[in-house]
Amino acid sequence: MYERFVLSLYFLAGVSALFVGVAWRKRDSPGGTPMVLFHVALAVGALAYARDIASTALATQLLYRQIATVAQGVVAIAWLYAALQYAGFDRSLTRRVVGLLALDPLVLVVGFLLPGLTLFRTPAAGMTGSLLHAAETQPTPLFFAHMGTILVVALAGTLVLVQLFVRSRHLYRTQAAAVLVAALAPWTIALTQQYFLQVPEDATIFAWSISGVAMTAGLYTFKTLDPVPAAQSAIVETMGDGTVVVDVDGRISDVNPAARALLHDDALVGRDMSSVIEGWEGMRTDGNGHRDWEEISVTVDGEERYLEVETTSFTDRFDDEVGTLVVLRDITDRKRREQRLQQYKLIFDSVTEPVYVLDGDDRVVRYNDPFAELVGYDGDALVGEPISAVLGPEPTVTDGGFSDRTEATVRTASGTDVPCELDLAPVELDDGDAGRVGIIRDISRRKAIESELAQTTERLETLVEASPLAIIAHDTAGVVDVWNPAAASLFGWTAEEVRGETLPIIPEDGSEELLEQHERVQAGAHLTGWETELRCKDGRTIPARVSAAPIRDTDGDIVGSVSIIADITEQKARQRRLERQNERLDEFASLVSHDLRNPLQVAAGHIQLARTTDGDVTDHLDDAENALTRMEELIDDTLTLARQGRDIGETESVPTTRLAERAWANVATEAGRLTIADPPVVDCDPDRVVELLENLFSNAIRHGGGTESDPVAVTVGALSSGFYVADDGTGIPDGDIGKVFESGFTTAADGTGFGLDIVETIADAHGWSMSVTESESGGARFEFRV
Repeated sequence: MYERFVLSLYFLAGVSALFVGVAWRKRDSPGGTPMVLFHVALAVGALAYARDIASTALATQLLYRQIATVAQGVVAIAWLYAALQYAGFDRSLTRRVVGLLALDPLVLVVGFLLPGLTLFRTPAAGMTGSLLHAAETQPTPLFFAHMGTILVVALAGTLVLVQLFVRSRHLYRTQAAAVLVAALAPWTIALTQQYFLQVPEDATIFAWSISGVAMTAGLYTFKTLDPVPAAQSAIVETMGDGTVVVDVDGRISDVNPAARALLHDDALVGRDMSSVIEGWEGMRTDGNGHRDWEEISVTVDGEERYLEVETTSFTDRFDDEVGTLVVLRDITDRKRREQRLQQYKLIFDSVTEPVYVLDGDDRVVRYNDPFAELVGYDGDALVGEPISAVLGPEPTVTDGGFSDRTEATVRTASGTDVPCELDLAPVELDDGDAGRVGIIRDISRRKAIESELAQTTERLETLVEASPLAIIAHDTAGVVDVWNPAAASLFGWTAEEVRGETLPIIPEDGSEELLEQHERVQAGAHLTGWETELRCKDGRTIPARVSAAPIRDTDGDIVGSVSIIADITEQKARQRRLERQNERLDEFASLVSHDLRNPLQVAAGHIQLARTTDGDVTDHLDDAENALTRMEELIDDTLTLARQGRDIGETESVPTTRLAERAWANVATEAGRLTIADPPVVDCDPDRVVELLENLFSNAIRHGGGTESDPVAVTVGALSSGFYVADDGTGIPDGDIGKVFESGFTTAADGTGFGLDIVETIADAHGWSMSVTESESGGARFEFRV
């Protein structure tokens, strides 16, 4: 019994070696390389199993049994690997599964090399030969893990091959039978041995051999697998058109990558063809087994696409129809081009504007009646002519291309030039060549309006730039858009600094009032001659007169405002001067009515006495003359104030020494003595300052109580920011210090009371501050700070 079984194993090893050669020649085909490994492992396993049975030494038997066990695992895994490739499963999935399962033989090899790890516990000593095989061995956990792996592999491979059989049974019967044998052989023999033969040796190795031979023969001998997934033809796989294999039941057996991409569906296999293509039942092949191309529309990912479909039936070797080959060709782009052409043709029937079509050489293909009316050519006179025959020599024409929208001059048949606007778009012509369709518009009126607007705009820009008044425009948010040179000169900011920025001229203390006026203008009101104060770049504020109006867009909505601003600093200064002059005129009127009346009355009285007095009237005439002299002094001082007031001439830098010497020469008297102590240089109107000093010097001599023997000492000296004039006279009584600058106030019987008023007027005209204190020697001290 054992001898026949051992001979069968040797025979099996030889058959497996032969099939190694068959599989090796087809190793580049799907499943080829795994089948080489399968038959090699099967041959090794058969030899090892035969040596295991034939050996009598326990150590030798265990060695060969271990080799056979490892070979068994390799056989099972290679069988599953071949089945997966045979059925066309994804490569990455197949490699991951096989790599995981390959851990089983690897663990077995490592376990055999390490002490203590084995599949079976060692039987009792002295047991040899056939007795060893009949002994009751105790399997270890490693054995159960190994057998579990073999079972999982067998189940997985059987499911893959049965699925392939179901898919291909209608198309390739011979190959389907081989697939079924490969799937069921391991289970059939294993069950037969277990329940019917009940032989002591393991016959499953012959089951694996039968399965492997069936798979090898089905793949490489029958050569009937070309149209199905395991070994599709390279032509079908790589052709640009989609191909679908449909069985006699109308179910999809296979699709190529082009069909999957075309239909955007990777789960087509197994589906009914009528669920993919609507109306499939009416598209079956005719009696000759072929149906020519016809157009259909399908919905792919919510988008309508157009296909051309051709169907061809095919038969097996017994001439029985086993399925239909469906070829799909995407014609969506062509259909859409045809639709666009139809749309372009519709333009010529419905549009009222001039329309024309050009070929790739810019020659006229066709045009509509409005175009013919515009250019003055009837019928088809321009067909075949270059478009430059009616369009001016525009760069867009001579360069061989138009932009999406451009302007050109149309030259009519009568020689008139008409400015036009062109809209061009690419189009496919009836013959498939690329062309362009264009719409042309007469823009003569628009050009005339644009020309007028350009001239008006240029004038306005010139006016704004040349305006002596500041002109500022801003939007509703206060962002500056226009800032003319006058504004830059007035406020100190350049146009580049403020354009695009918020209006900077609003002072913090006047923002509420300015905001209120801004809101009035934004509401539609016009502002005229409104006076306010505005801020300059250097931080100072200036008085200004503002006139403002809203800016409206073409729809009448207010989008901003424009302001014209005038600097009224000089006007305000003149106004203040006029007010002061009016006040002074009032003072003059009071003087005329009071101070001049007294000497007039004195003179009139003495003249009357002279007339009525007998004898010498000299005393009366002398008194009348003195009164008239006083009147003359009053009139001179009054005229000085009235004529000159606070006006000064051109200023220059002059040493105070020179001014003081000129003034002292005009009032020189033995009753006074001048001292000049380090005086400064001042910017002034020299003549007016000399007049100021003359009045101060006269006042010091007149009121200081000086004599020729004891003259008044007058000193002109420097301050940190100006100069002073001091004397050592009797000084000014405390009660009179606040009155000394009032017009007409004097403490001398023969004084006019205008001297210090003139001094204050000249100081104010220069912008100097003036004060009066007591000098170090008890006299008067007048200080002037520039």
